[in-house]
Amino acid sequence: MTRTSTGSAIARTLATLLIFVAVFVSFLIAPLLVLLVAFLAYTAMRHRGGSSTQTPAAAPAAPLAPGATPLPASGFGSGARA
Repeated sequence: MTRTSTGSAIARTLATLLIFVAVFVSFLIAPLLVLLVAFLAYTAMRHRGGSSTQTPAAAPAAPLAPGATPLPASGFGSGARA
């Protein structure tokens, strides 16, 4: 069995700990980096797709009958008129 000096043993222990911390931290940070890249790609694709489409012009509203009150323009069922 070979004996090593105290300084050599401490240096080997510190190197082992540094390697462990580097690998452990990389496993923690790598998923966050992948999510960041995916989010940036998503926002770039969404921006490209949204800029080429145009919204159609709204149809003119039908005139109301005399004495009728206008219906609300928002809320549940606002698009279904009898």
